[in-house]
Amino acid sequence: MLNKHIFKVVIASILSIFIIWMPFLLKLDKFWGIEFGQANMQTIVSNFDGINFLIVAKTLYDPGLIEVDYPSILSGRENLYFSAHYPGFPLVVRFFDLFMSGPNSLLMAIIVSNILLTLALYSFFKLIGSKKQQVVFLTILALFVPARMLSMRSVGSNETLFIPIVLSSLLMASKQKHWPAAILGSLSVITRSPGILLFGAYMVPLIQDIWQKRKIVWGNYLPYLLIPTTLLTLWFYYGLVFGDFLAYFKVGGNINIHWPPFSVFGSNFDWVSGMWLEDIIYTFIFHSIGIGLFFDKQVRANPSLKVVGYFALIYLTTIFFVVHRDLARYSLPIAPIAIAGYSHYLESKYFKYGLAIISIPIFLYAWNFILNNVQPIMDWSAYL
Repeated sequence: MLNKHIFKVVIASILSIFIIWMPFLLKLDKFWGIEFGQANMQTIVSNFDGINFLIVAKTLYDPGLIEVDYPSILSGRENLYFSAHYPGFPLVVRFFDLFMSGPNSLLMAIIVSNILLTLALYSFFKLIGSKKQQVVFLTILALFVPARMLSMRSVGSNETLFIPIVLSSLLMASKQKHWPAAILGSLSVITRSPGILLFGAYMVPLIQDIWQKRKIVWGNYLPYLLIPTTLLTLWFYYGLVFGDFLAYFKVGGNINIHWPPFSVFGSNFDWVSGMWLEDIIYTFIFHSIGIGLFFDKQVRANPSLKVVGYFALIYLTTIFFVVHRDLARYSLPIAPIAIAGYSHYLESKYFKYGLAIISIPIFLYAWNFILNNVQPIMDWSAYL
């Protein structure tokens, strides 16, 4: 029998997606002051980077197919542009493309990824929560906070798949199940490049053992070599199809790491514009304090969660060096860990009332973001 609490959170996840899709399904002209105009479900499909993942699913990076079928997407760029879009999510899309049209396969992949995300969040919060109702609440909270989460999981984004893989890997590692953790880690690294940070987190205990001159149990660490090996295998495949092992690094614009830290507030960067960057500071505050509280509250109570904290800390440190306007999206994989840090302070009914009210602008923000983040597609025949 399906656990009623799991049923609740899955329904909340899927229902929220269909609420976002509803104006597009109904082809509304205007709702709550937002002009939808001619928007429809093709708007959802053509959102960045969903259409790029659909192309990868259709071509498996074949340069000939990309150049012949999708020249308008390339727009003068080299075909190795698609090496920036790792194959994890596109393979899910490709599976559903066996049974339905390309756009519908992308929509189905979005739904399935949301279910996996919800189940992983529930499992994660169950590990730190003593009450099932608290676990349900934290899971639903993490589906909407930060606000970027809703817009991201409503379109063809690989974070929706990446986050559950990462959380599942960390949970396996915290339970000393090293091979399952390593296999999941290898899946993460072919879904999004920051998956390699899991390998760093899993090597921290090894470094501590060496530093403190303790006996090393190599069986606890060798499985994790699968993670960088998998990444190198992907790059080898890129070498075969694009003729360049380092194709990912030659795309331009996808490596946004700069020195010194917090360079996002500097000048003349391609992916940052204008002076309205205050929200980035709030992103740093939310994650920094949340992860600090995670160590103080969760790791102290359950030392096996150290590896989760190590990953969050490494990932957060990396974020400090990222120069991109959409840092809210970049930081989403550690948002559940930050929320777990705050969990002791989220029991107030007034907080829950406030969250219910704030859910309205979260939906409005998501609709506005989706409407303005579209790749124009003139001919859909190659995507069907």
